[in-house]
Amino acid sequence: LYAQNPDSGSHLFGTSQGAGTAILTLLGGFHPQTQSLWLTDIAHHHLAIAFIFLVAGHMYRTNFGIGHSIKDLLEAHIPPGGRLGRGHKGLYDTINNSIHFQLGLALASLGVITSLVAQHMYSLPAYAFIAQDFTTQAALYTHHQYIAGFIMTGAFAHGAIFFIRDYIRNRMRINVIVKNVRPRKASEVISQFKLGQPLLGCPILLGAVMST
Repeated sequence: LYAQNPDSGSHLFGTSQGAGTAILTLLGGFHPQTQSLWLTDIAHHHLAIAFIFLVAGHMYRTNFGIGHSIKDLLEAHIPPGGRLGRGHKGLYDTINNSIHFQLGLALASLGVITSLVAQHMYSLPAYAFIAQDFTTQAALYTHHQYIAGFIMTGAFAHGAIFFIRDYIRNRMRINVIVKNVRPRKASEVISQFKLGQPLLGCPILLGAVMST
């Protein structure tokens, strides 16, 4: 019902010429005139996301006692092989008892989202005709990546404050945090460098091959 009679490919943006009556569509691709996403696709996307969030909001227990306990989910997750010790046991209490840990996680999440926004604003332009304005696209990309960089700096800073101020190794009982920050042997560090070297070299080699 809502997707019937979408805008035609000859629709003149801002006028009724070639305009349809659909408000929720799944056309895909870009509008041939504006070179941006179809507005009806964007409306459909946001409505679907809202529905998913409404359902997902009841998956985790809040003050009403409905849903799963995040603490139980974390502590039940013990990776096989025992390489991470007790897994996530004690991690929930560690986060709750450290405001710097909470702030670091929030800033890290926001920084990643901001960087993704910067990338998606030029790869999936939502604003009409913005794909044809390269200066605006470059400015928006730079703007959001700068913000992401500042936010991630804050995330690293508060993560460091957590390890200096709130980190208590004995209380965590060899969980995933203790396993990751424990002193490492030289052989382990060298083996990690060996794994990282191909990852650094492959893009450079690929770029050299493509340039020739």
